[in-house]
Amino acid sequence: MNAFKNLYQELLSEEEQFMVTELDEDTIECIQINLTDWLLAEGDIHARGGLRRINDYLLSPAGPRLNAAQRDWIQQLGQRPIRLYDVTDVVQGQQMTLCDAIDKEAEPMVVLEHSGTRDLKPGALLGCRLLRSGDHFEMSGSAYLFSLLTGPRVLSLVREHQAAFGHKLDAPRSVGLIILLEWLQQFLKPAPMPNLIDHYSGEPMKMITDHYRVNDEAALAQALDTQTDVEGDRQEGWSRLMDCTDAQVRASVHINPGKAKNQLELFYRTQRYADEGKRWFEALVGASVTFIKRDVLETKDAIKYSKQPIAPVSGAQIDAATMAQLMSEAIRRTYANWADEPIPALNHKTPRQAIQTSAGLERVKGLLRSYEASEASQAKQQGRAETSYDFLWQSLGLTR
Repeated sequence: MNAFKNLYQELLSEEEQFMVTELDEDTIECIQINLTDWLLAEGDIHARGGLRRINDYLLSPAGPRLNAAQRDWIQQLGQRPIRLYDVTDVVQGQQMTLCDAIDKEAEPMVVLEHSGTRDLKPGALLGCRLLRSGDHFEMSGSAYLFSLLTGPRVLSLVREHQAAFGHKLDAPRSVGLIILLEWLQQFLKPAPMPNLIDHYSGEPMKMITDHYRVNDEAALAQALDTQTDVEGDRQEGWSRLMDCTDAQVRASVHINPGKAKNQLELFYRTQRYADEGKRWFEALVGASVTFIKRDVLETKDAIKYSKQPIAPVSGAQIDAATMAQLMSEAIRRTYANWADEPIPALNHKTPRQAIQTSAGLERVKGLLRSYEASEASQAKQQGRAETSYDFLWQSLGLTR
């Protein structure tokens, strides 16, 4: 009891300890389970006149009588540290597949887990201690699940700590403490809004759409057809391509048919692309179009909006069918070159490169499953049909 109290006071201020008492019963129970697991594995206790590691004491002759299975379990608790894992696959009520979130070359691990997989989705970041039981792995009993908003911060903290102190003997224990503390803070502090960055330009991402009225269809098409870096047509839309320094080809602007026959929409993902693209487009096509307006949606506002259900149609509000179509078009534009773009989650390899190894293949499949799980959740919240990601599976020749 004293060891539990001391750990609690070490991790949390008095104000934070009070805040914990205000949480719901299930969350408090979860906190108690995780702290108890930590104490059994890596905590200290005053015993026989001195401070001893609880795990060592339990295994010593002075400790409680344990059978072989209990002794093996306690011993593994003390030997296996808490690590961060990307959840790449879930069979609810049965098992999950985990990939080490720090060591991108580590082989995936299948972990048998019943209750913990019922609400788990691919794409989650999970901290846990994995123990071997016979021919399979199981969680020790604790689980540190991080939200999409807090996960990147935790990964960054752990990477920084390992880079600075990874050579020290107590590095695994201190990493575990970081994971434990950051997990607790999720319940005590508001989640930070993400600052999404375009990974090629390094600029903040935005959703910028310029709206135009088309005055002369033939002149518009002729002007765009003269450009060697533009591909597409009026029916499907055009894209202006750029050769990037990482040998990839990306679109700086997507020129799409508008909602009405004589309308056009130009979509950009950063402010610079939009400003430069507007000057280029208007100089190229001249009087064949007339600028109407520019819509700018910050990514944090887009995230907030995506969490809101679509209201019943009235006036200018977007109906579910139209929203489904817009989302499908946006997803296909966003992931048009996905298979051949370097992705940080894949150690900056492209998905096509990553699938050449078993570890990389599982991580790519995990990314695709996470996209699908996120899309299913958003579609349900917004009352619209889901957008299929089959085109991404097919682009790599993968099956589920």
